[in-house]
Amino acid sequence: MTQKTIVENLSQKDSNEKVGLLRPTAVRRRAAARLASVQLGYSAEVTGQPLLEAMPIFLDNYADDIARQLRVKKMDSEHFYAVVSGVNNRRVELDKMIADGLSEGWTLMRLARTELVILRAAILELDGMTHIPARAVLSEYASIADAFNADVRFVNALLDGLARRKLRTAEMSAPGKVDQIY
Repeated sequence: MTQKTIVENLSQKDSNEKVGLLRPTAVRRRAAARLASVQLGYSAEVTGQPLLEAMPIFLDNYADDIARQLRVKKMDSEHFYAVVSGVNNRRVELDKMIADGLSEGWTLMRLARTELVILRAAILELDGMTHIPARAVLSEYASIADAFNADVRFVNALLDGLARRKLRTAEMSAPGKVDQIY
């Protein structure tokens, strides 16, 4: 699937809504940053290029298009860099958390590269960005998984399980709304 198709699929919700019902600009800027971080992660994963080395070329070629498709002038650069550098610096730890969340008999090697990259970014946010509601993180990355034609139920179940059992136990036990998207 091409980068452009993924962006179009992810922004489909917005393009079908009336202009007055679009999500707030700050939310769309962060969604663009999440999508860009996953797209960059996937590109680095399949090419074998180090994540931070691939970043400048990726930004030059795709950042403006992703932002435009999500109807923002620029993506949230601070969030993008936080996710990309966090995944780069904590990859081994994030992969261990993913492996610990897999069913018996499953390994990281069995996961689709798209699912692995999505899970790394989402777990980084759940673990290290506690100012963002956990349910918002789950919702956003489920949408990204859907845009990439990944197994949304698998991604959501693994993230929900980690959030409930390990990363955000108290928050996930409390009643909350998914519409608190950040």
